[in-house]
Amino acid sequence: MNIRTAICSLAVLFMISCDEDTSSLGGSITPESDRITVISDSCFATSRTILADDSILIMTPQYNLGRYTEQYSGATYQSGIITQINCPENYTLPDSVYGLEQFHFPQWFIDKVGSADPYYANLRLYYSGYFGDPENDIRIEVFPLDRMIDAGGRYYPSIDPAEYCDLSAKPLATMTISAINYQNSDSVLAIVNRYPDIQMRLPDSVATKILETYYSPDGKQYFADAATFMEHFYKGFYIRCTHGDGTVLYIDRITLEVNIKTIMTDDDGDPEYCSVLAEFNGNSAVMQLNCMSWTGLESQLADASGTWIRSPFGLVTEITLPMDRMKKESTLLNEAFLCLSSANTPSATYKPSVPAVLALIRKDCVRDFFTGNNNVDNTESYVSAYSSKLGTYTFSNIAALVERAYSDRDKWLEEKGMEADEAGRQAYAAEHPNWDKAVLIPVRSKLSSTGTVSSYQPDMSMHQLKLIGGASDSIKIKTISSQF
Repeated sequence: MNIRTAICSLAVLFMISCDEDTSSLGGSITPESDRITVISDSCFATSRTILADDSILIMTPQYNLGRYTEQYSGATYQSGIITQINCPENYTLPDSVYGLEQFHFPQWFIDKVGSADPYYANLRLYYSGYFGDPENDIRIEVFPLDRMIDAGGRYYPSIDPAEYCDLSAKPLATMTISAINYQNSDSVLAIVNRYPDIQMRLPDSVATKILETYYSPDGKQYFADAATFMEHFYKGFYIRCTHGDGTVLYIDRITLEVNIKTIMTDDDGDPEYCSVLAEFNGNSAVMQLNCMSWTGLESQLADASGTWIRSPFGLVTEITLPMDRMKKESTLLNEAFLCLSSANTPSATYKPSVPAVLALIRKDCVRDFFTGNNNVDNTESYVSAYSSKLGTYTFSNIAALVERAYSDRDKWLEEKGMEADEAGRQAYAAEHPNWDKAVLIPVRSKLSSTGTVSSYQPDMSMHQLKLIGGASDSIKIKTISSQF
C-alpha cells in the first residue's frame, strides 16, 4: 500500500478539535512527497423554510383522508383519495343457475325467496391509524371517476380531482363517521388487534350492473383484467372529507365489495341458498393517489427564529452548505459532521409528532430520488433517525456530497473552458443556483422480504418539526480534510 494512502486512511479516524489546526504526520523516514497535512475545521451553514414542491411522488402505501387545522398558526391540511379498483385477470364468481333457461338475475331470486335486496355493494376503507381527535365526526363523500387515471403517468400532491370527476353532481355515497367508529358494536370495539374499517353502502345500481353483466351470456369478458373492468364499470372513485376538522385517517386498503345471495346446487342436485362476497381491491396493481393541500403556511415560511418541516408535503427545510469553506483548494474532504437540533414549539391537545427519520437530499436530486429506486446512496442522499434524548438528527459524514458537488462544478468549468477562479465559480452558481443546497424531507423505510431496508418513501403521517437555524450562521459543520 502506498504510504500516502495508508496515512490518509488513518487520519480520517481522528476527530480533531473544532478550531482550525494543522499538524504534519510522518516521521523522518517518510518521503517529503508522501507527507499529509490533516486539517480539522468548523464552519456554518444557513437554512430556510420552503414549500414542498412537486418533486415528491404521492404513490405510497398510506393514503390520508381528513382535515386538520393547527390552533396556533392556523395552517390547515386536507387530503382526499383517488383510487382505481383492480380486477384480477379472468375473475370468476361461483357458477349458479343465473342465466340458465328461466332463471334470470335478479328477478327470479326475488320471486323465489321474496326478498327485494338479494345483493348490495360497499366501499370499505381500512385504516391502520389516525391523527387527531378519535371522537371527532367527519363527513365522507364518494364520487365515481369520469376519466381513467393513466397507469403510466406520474402524479403529485397537487393533482386536481375535479379533472377526473364531477364534484357538482350528487355523491355516489355519503357517511358521517369518527375514527373510533361507534357504528360498530361494543364487542367489535373491544377487539384489541382489530383492523378498523369504514363501510360505505353504495347504491344497489352498483351491484346490479356488475352482477347482471357477469351472469349475462357474454358478460365474463368484462372481467378479463383491471383495465377492461374499469372501462366497462367504474373507472375508480374519489373519496373526500367535506365536514369535520381535527382528524386524519391513515387509509391503507380500499375494497369494492359486492355481496350476492345466490342459489347453487348441492351434491344431490338440490338448490342451496348461500351468500357470496366478491372483492375488487385498490392495490399496487392499479393507481391510488393522495389529493392534498395546505393553506395558512405563511407565518411559518416567514419565521426567522428557525426553520420548519410539515408533513405530508407542506414545508421542508432547505440547507445552504458553505461548500468552498468546507473543501479548500488542493484538499480531500474526509469527514463532514452535521448535527441539526430541534426547537420547542407550543403545546396542543393534538400535536403532530416529530418525524422519526429525515432524509437529506441534494436539492436537484429530489425528483430523481423519489421517481427512481428511492435508495439512499450516502453521496447525494442520507438518512438520520431522531434522537429523542438529545432532540437532534445527526448526519455523521456528508463529505461525499460535497466532493460530488465539487466534481460537478469542475466538470462544468472544464466543458466551458473556464478557470476555477472567482469568476468561474460565480458563473457556475448563476447557472446552477441549487448546487450548494440540500433539503430535509421526512421519510419512512420500506422493508424487503428479508427484513432489510429496500427503499425509502415519503412519510405520509402528520409531522411537525422546528429546527434551530435560519439565515444566520447557526448550523455548525465540523470537517476533517487531507492536504498533500
